[in-house]
Amino acid sequence: MGVTAVVAVLLRGAWSAWVARRPKLFVDPDRYYGYAQGIAHGKGMVERLAYDRATAYYPPGYPWFLGIVTWLGRPFTDDVSILGGLAQSVLGGVIVVVGAWIANRLAGRRAAMAAAVALALYPNLVFHAGALLGETLFITLLLLMLAVVLGGGSGEPPTLKRVALTALLLGLSALVRPISLVAVPVLGAYYLARWGRREGLRLGALLAVGVVLTIAPWTVRNALRMHAFVPISTNTGDNLCIGHGPSANGSFDLRKECESGEDPRGPVASELATDRINRATAFRLIKEAPGREPWLLWRRIWFTYYRDGDHDGLIAVQSYEQDPFIDRGIEHRLINVADVAYWAVVVTGVAGSVVLLRRKGSDGRLLVALTVATAVVPLAFFGDSRFKVPVIPLLILAAATLLRERDAAEPDPAVAGEPEPQASVAEPA
Repeated sequence: MGVTAVVAVLLRGAWSAWVARRPKLFVDPDRYYGYAQGIAHGKGMVERLAYDRATAYYPPGYPWFLGIVTWLGRPFTDDVSILGGLAQSVLGGVIVVVGAWIANRLAGRRAAMAAAVALALYPNLVFHAGALLGETLFITLLLLMLAVVLGGGSGEPPTLKRVALTALLLGLSALVRPISLVAVPVLGAYYLARWGRREGLRLGALLAVGVVLTIAPWTVRNALRMHAFVPISTNTGDNLCIGHGPSANGSFDLRKECESGEDPRGPVASELATDRINRATAFRLIKEAPGREPWLLWRRIWFTYYRDGDHDGLIAVQSYEQDPFIDRGIEHRLINVADVAYWAVVVTGVAGSVVLLRRKGSDGRLLVALTVATAVVPLAFFGDSRFKVPVIPLLILAAATLLRERDAAEPDPAVAGEPEPQASVAEPA
């Protein structure tokens, strides 16, 4: 697995070096670039266009990751695109190793090898290593969290340290993409299934407390610098309004009805007011026209999972067509390869998920539940091809379990405390 991880890092590093460019204005990568520079220079997370005022518009996890990486790399270069791509290339290797370990835990060595190769070579995961977007970091934290949950080596309930580490990783992932908070009830149900009602409730409560404590420092920062209760970010109102406004069609678009009238370059109060007004607009429209919601949900599914295949990272590195520097012939071939890989993973991943659900064992069902939750939660907002990127590694793991070895019996004691049979474990280092 170590060789495959090295290949993943080198492939992503070469891609990131080729596509490293300063993003064009007004796209997410450009704003992350600006946040990273502010953090690296000691200003914290600030809006450049609003005279370096404090902001909580985006979740802070990815800006702070980029900011720290930029601060560490400043003796050599202050180019966020280069440093971010390098760091995300290394994370690509981590994803391969951790993903292979999870597959090995669930289905044995053959599954681990298949998962490692697929995670290393999957085109859109490679594309995203060069994009200033949080998906690579989010996937890393999500898989690390899953590995910690599945990593118990006995039939005993997880220790406090293990639950605390799970909560830390889950909380950090929520600071990158808050959709991961859906894993709290998913893990709570897993604990109940594995350890019974009393122990399951205790573990679930400890997990929830740990996640809150991980997020709390940012919430306190917002109270001090934004003068309001903002648990994570202030972009929820915009996302809801885009997805539920009068002219919503299921896709992302900067709709006129979501212009609150507040000055985006104004004080902190303008950012908070926009979030509040757009939330109210979205909830009012949902209440007034509930009959539109099934159609909008279908449209979000179509835009996210079908219309554009899975190559959005290739578009993102070109500032969403504002900076089309890749030869069109090369781009077309890369898109074709990426989309074929996507549909292969979808078909095999769904098949693997069905098999996991039919098998006895809550570990495999946890993977399926986490996959479904990660796939469904973004559909509350609008449809975007980018939203499915974190689902792909989970589908790859599910697909890999189709290669399950006969002697790789999944540990799942019926009674808490009963010894677990162990799968043959090959060190993925």
